[in-house]
Amino acid sequence: MLLGKEDIRDNFKRLVKEGGLSHGYIFFGEPQVGKYSFALSLASFVEKGKFEKVETERGFPKSLLEETLIIKPADGSIGIDAVREIRHFLSQRPVKSDFRVVVIDDAGALTPQAQHAILKVTEEPPEASLIILIADSLDALMATLRSRLQKIHFIRSRTGEISEMLKNDYGLDKKTADEIALYSLGRPGRAVALATTDEAKAKFKTALALISKKTAKKKVIDELLENPDDVYPLLTELVAKLAIDPVKNYDSLRAITDRMTAMSQFSTNRRLQLETALWNI
Repeated sequence: MLLGKEDIRDNFKRLVKEGGLSHGYIFFGEPQVGKYSFALSLASFVEKGKFEKVETERGFPKSLLEETLIIKPADGSIGIDAVREIRHFLSQRPVKSDFRVVVIDDAGALTPQAQHAILKVTEEPPEASLIILIADSLDALMATLRSRLQKIHFIRSRTGEISEMLKNDYGLDKKTADEIALYSLGRPGRAVALATTDEAKAKFKTALALISKKTAKKKVIDELLENPDDVYPLLTELVAKLAIDPVKNYDSLRAITDRMTAMSQFSTNRRLQLETALWNI
């Protein structure tokens, strides 16, 4: 998504036309702010000359990008086999453009061995190659790898921009679009999920019900313990709603974020952690 990214787009278009592209970049910033979508649009521009939104299905482009290789985590990580695939792909000359493009989504999932292997590729990049790493944080990548790549920071979009996008691209009425945009945390990807995905809509509805006291905490906790994969999505929705007024909801926000950290780093009593997280709501 290109919301608020026009300056970055214009810079890349100029670099491509002037032959000034670097051999590799790291697109970093918060989740769902448009890093991956922008990378696909850039790949489309390099190959087809059109800097446009690339429709995806299950995270991969619907339309064929013949000179682009997409790498995503498998079972939570990206290993050395993926880097071998990248080397083979980049060893071939481009046919329909000036570059062969590799996009590594969620590059923080690269194993240490894979990061070292990618480093070697970036140290002696094949001719006519462009490598783009997508990461939420630069800290997820080792310092030597970061030093070899240009870094582009992606920030949140304005609420008004997100609302207009939801109305124009997804046909939402103004009231619905404005409400979703308000709770999107400036993340277009999150806004689209809230507008189009039943699972995201359900989590959001549960979060609102909890805050408005229309559903019992014990019932929600029991359901979360039966479906542990739902814990972080629901807590994220709670944070998004409470963050609209962070001063008023400071205690609740702190309790939730502290418990999320504890559950991710330690083996804890999950029921106790959830009860503590929801205590002040």
